[in-house]
Order: sequence, then structure tokens, then C-alpha cells
Amino acid sequence: MSKGGFSVFLALLSLFFSAFALMTVARYVSEWFFPNKDPQDYGEFPWDVFVQLIGLRDTGDNANLATKFVGVITIFVGLVLFSSLVAFITQQFESRLELLRKGRSIVVEENHTLILGFGDRIIDIVRELVVANESEKDAVIVILSPESKEDMDDFLRNNLIGTIKPTRLVTRSGSITSVNDLNKVGIKDAKSVVILNEAKPSDPEDIKTLSDARLLKAILAVVAANGEENLPPIVVELYSEQYRRLAENIVPGVVTTLNEADILARILVQTSRNAGLAAVYLNLVGFEGNEFYFYHPDSNWQNLTFGELPFHFSHGMPIGVRHADKTLTIKASKDYKLADDDEVIILAEDDSTIQFYPQPVVQPKQLSYANQSRILERKTEKYLVIGWNSKAPIILKEYAKYLVEGSQVNLVTQDLTDEVQAEFDEIAKTYPHIKMEAIQISVDSVEQLVTLKLQEFDSISILAGSGENAEEIDAKVLTILLELRQVFRDYTAETGNEVTTELIAEIIDSEDTDLVIQAGVKDFLLTNQLVSKILAQVSQQPEVISIYRDLFSAEGSELYIKPISLYFPAEQISKLTFADCILAAQHREEVCIGVKLHAARQQKDHNFGIDLVPSLNKQLNLTLNDALITLAEDET
Repeated sequence: MSKGGFSVFLALLSLFFSAFALMTVARYVSEWFFPNKDPQDYGEFPWDVFVQLIGLRDTGDNANLATKFVGVITIFVGLVLFSSLVAFITQQFESRLELLRKGRSIVVEENHTLILGFGDRIIDIVRELVVANESEKDAVIVILSPESKEDMDDFLRNNLIGTIKPTRLVTRSGSITSVNDLNKVGIKDAKSVVILNEAKPSDPEDIKTLSDARLLKAILAVVAANGEENLPPIVVELYSEQYRRLAENIVPGVVTTLNEADILARILVQTSRNAGLAAVYLNLVGFEGNEFYFYHPDSNWQNLTFGELPFHFSHGMPIGVRHADKTLTIKASKDYKLADDDEVIILAEDDSTIQFYPQPVVQPKQLSYANQSRILERKTEKYLVIGWNSKAPIILKEYAKYLVEGSQVNLVTQDLTDEVQAEFDEIAKTYPHIKMEAIQISVDSVEQLVTLKLQEFDSISILAGSGENAEEIDAKVLTILLELRQVFRDYTAETGNEVTTELIAEIIDSEDTDLVIQAGVKDFLLTNQLVSKILAQVSQQPEVISIYRDLFSAEGSELYIKPISLYFPAEQISKLTFADCILAAQHREEVCIGVKLHAARQQKDHNFGIDLVPSLNKQLNLTLNDALITLAEDET
């Protein structure tokens, strides 16, 4: 028994056949000395003994006493041994079922995406990977987590009803830092690995640090299980800059790290200054909507310039160039002549739709463009941030990088601790050209909110606070939104002046978007969904992270939504194609990637008015309230 179940099985089997041999001999001896009146063929004795051992036959009424005695002993021995063997087999079968139920069995899969961990992001990540795998016949996602397999299966089943076909979902319970458990989920045959952080953004720093340390151990376990030479791309979310640096140096070029606070803080600042950008970013990241691809034609680039290039693709919009040394140029000059070894960074709905044509597929009209030297005057701006979390310091610094001298950024928080005040003062001291003030009030009090003169701010951003779960955190944000809306309504009723302040909300659960729209928010960040989309896409295309890092920074080119009047005179706006918009943007040294329709800005079914990369010859029925979505150096 100490040698395991298989040894027990062999022992029982050996005893059974030993008993079979012994009782067969006893039957022959009995028949030799005490023959029956009706003699039986000796060749049938072994069969008689065997069926008596397994309890399917007795000795018969015509047998003599000696034969009956041997038969009774045979049946009794068989009852003990055969029953034990059947009981053992049943027990082992049930144990195997229990093993499968607990998720401890080996995963026999190849070329699968392996997710280590199980948390708030898992649903959005799986949904994104399902979209990415739509063109594959037998795509598989394997999840390894310390959670119970039954709990994981129930959670996934309840939240992914009818949305995962044809992708197969396999869950296993185990430690993400155990080499043995990693081998059980086919780490050597995985095409990519996503490691989820179990700590929530709202958790204290010590919990985040401990969780980051565990994830470093998980990366080392993946390397130990797989070896450095054949490692799949590894994408991991880490909060600490120190741990991100350590993780990327474990195996340079293989491990990609993401920081939720850094990404979302930058997007929030850009969004607050350009209403509608949140929906644009949500469409850009992930596999649903449009994605970034690196493309090179089978032949060379025909000596084309970057400005001529967009009109040689029927689907997709070039936004930059990746050179032979892997450096990127986002929004290359329109006069840049493409080298034969250059790859184009192209925004398209799917890589299968990208095709380069040696001749232009569309010729844009040479229109009488608006005064191309006209720029939007940069004015002082005033922004308010409500709440304090890990993103707040980054948001304050990003505002300071974008805003002109004399602009103002205020912070309002329920609990202005000495630690928060010290960090705020340090940031304010670093950027003296921006007016910064930290205020402590009760955000649940409409009377105290009124004292802030909220209507004077260009934008108000509400950061997600702490809570047990996404529902609780979002409920607090929604409460503040309703209070702000009440303040604005009272102000309009008293003065007759319409409030133009934009509201930006950080939302955890994507299911709450309809509630946020009802609360009057024109732009919002879906925290989990945005980060999950990026994690999923980078796991399949690791090189895409370099594009995101460039777009989300204040340096270089960023996305802006600019009024259509900057590009065309009013009389031409109603009869434009997307190709015309591309050419007009090039006259301003910009890259146009889509349009924003003002009439659909709050219609979820119409992507909040965002139309990215339409076909070149699509007729756009634009108005003076509509805008172009462009890559540009700044908002002017």
C-alpha cells in the first residue's frame, strides 16, 4: 500500500489469479478422487472455477458433496477477492473523477494562451482573447489559479454565457509559482503567458508590494519550467516600478510589464482635455474594433512618401513607421520616403483586411481648405480632480506637462492626510508654472461642493476610491456624479447659464456604463476593461506595447479630437469622403484616423459617435459640430 494505488491493484489481481489457480487444482483433485455421477469435461473446470470466483455460477444441484464443498470455498474466496478488486477499481475511478473535479489533472494542449491568476480582469481578458481567436479552429485558453476549479468554472459560466465559442476554456487549480503545477498546464507548449496581479488598485501599498513579489516568483517559475531559450511572451501587471524593472531584466525582451496607474492616469488627462477620447482608446486597445499591426508588403514600397501611403490601402490607416533598428516614428513626416526595410504601423480592423496596392485606390479631391495656418489658441485651463489613489500623483504631473503657464489644477479629497499633502506639495513645487491647491471637504455634501464653484472648471475627474468590490467602488463614484449633476442643475436654475464643464469618471465595472451615461457623464474610463484589453493584446502581440507607451505620453504625438472647421470651410463639410479628411489633416502635419459625430456622442450602440478608419471613399455627412480624430503634436 505504501507504493501507491497501482501496487495495490496488482496485489489484488495477483491474489485473485493465485486463488483461481489454487481452486482450479482443488477442483481437479476433488474430481479425481470423488468423481461425479455425470462426468464433466476436464477442460471446462477452469471456466467453472472462474465464474464461481466472480459469483456468476454455483456448483449445481447434481454435483456431489466434494464438488459442492470446493465450489462453496471457491465462491467464498471469490466473494472476498473479487469484491475487493471491484471496490478498489470503483474507488480509483471516483478518485480520478474527484481529481478532475478539483482541477489537478494534466492539461494536454498545445499553442494555448496560459493565464496565471484569477481576479477582476479575468472576464474582460477572456472576452478579448475569444475575439482574437475567432479565426482559429481550435483555440484554447488555460487558466491556473489557487482558486477552486468548481468556483472558477461557475464564475466563468455565469459571466460568459454564449460568448466563448469556438474557443475552449480549461481551468486548473494550483499554485502559479509551482514548477510542477506549471508543467501540468502545458507551460512548455503555451504560445503566451498572462500573469494577473491579485492585488486591487485600491489595496494598501504593502499588499501591492507583497503581490508584486509573488508575481516575480511566478515569472521565475515559468522560466525554470520552460528554460530561457524557448520562453513564450510573458505579460504581467506590476504596481511597483522597482519590480517592473526587475521583471523585465529576468529575461530581456521576453517579459512585458504593465502599470495600470500609469496607463490610466495618462489616458484620463488626455481624455479630460479632449471629450470623446476615452471611447477612442477603448476602440484602439484590444481585439474588438481596430488594432495596431506592423505591415510590410511582399514587394518594396515603390519609393512612396508617408503622405502618399494612406491612399494605397483600401482598409487600414498608416500612423507611423518602424525602422530596421526597431525604433518607432509615430506620425512620420508626410515627405518621409519609405525605405524598403521599413515596416508601417497600421491601424486596421483585422490584419486579413490589410492589402497594399502599388497604385492609389482613391484620389482625394483637392479642395479649398480652410486657412491651414490657423491654429487653436492655447488658453489657460482649469481642472479639478476629486479623490486620491495611486493614479492621482501621475495625473497631476501629466496635467503640468500639457498645460500652459497660469493654468490651474485643484485636488479635492475626503481625507487630506499629512502624507497626501506632502506628496501634493512636492508635485506643486516641481511645477511652479501651474497653480495647484489641495482642498479637504466632504464630497457627500452638496453644500460643500457648491463652495468649489464647480461650473468654472473645464473638466472634473472623479477617481475610483477604495471598496470591497467593483460594485461598491462604482456606487461611490455614481453618488458623487449625481451630486455634481444636482449642483449644476441648481446653478443653471438660479443663473440661467448652461454649465459646460465636462465630467470624467473612473469606472471599474464595464456593466455600469449605462448608469454613468444616465448620470450625465460624457466621457468615462472603464478601468478593468481598458487594462484587460491591453493585457490581452500585448500577450498576443508583445511589440504593440511600444506603440501604446508612445501614444500615452506627453512627448511626441498624441491623439486629439479637433473641430472640423480647422480643416474645411463650412460650405464643403457636408460632401466629404474620409480620403478628403486624410489629405486635409496632412496639410496641417497631422494624421487623421477617424471622425467624431456630435449627434451620437451619448449613443452606446453607435460607439459614442466615434468612427475609426472608415473606408477611404465613405461619404461623411458632417456638420460644424463634428470633429476629426487626429495624431498631432499638440491640441492647436
